[in-house]
Amino acid sequence: MAPGGARGPTPHWGLPLGGAALLLLLVPAAAAQEPPAAACSQNTNGTCGDCLKNVSCLWCNTNKACLDYPVTNILPPSSLCQLSSARWGVCWGLFKEENPYARFENN
Repeated sequence: MAPGGARGPTPHWGLPLGGAALLLLLVPAAAAQEPPAAACSQNTNGTCGDCLKNVSCLWCNTNKACLDYPVTNILPPSSLCQLSSARWGVCWGLFKEENPYARFENN
């Protein structure tokens, strides 16, 4: 306390200044968020690697189609893509249909 029992004015700008500093810290973090992933169908007739960059996509090697993974099923139904030609997560182990004795080909 100051001599004579009088206190000086309490600064009221401390809280708004702290709030402004916090806001300035959060704005760059919000701006750095990645844009939403492209639709799977945009990668049809592309490559398996391009398709599977989006983790919600399924690559069908038979017709080079990039499809939305059917999240209601554990495995994709054969009406969507034959299981031997379907890839999700990774592209290795592509099925070699021209050679019945060689089941998989690692690229």
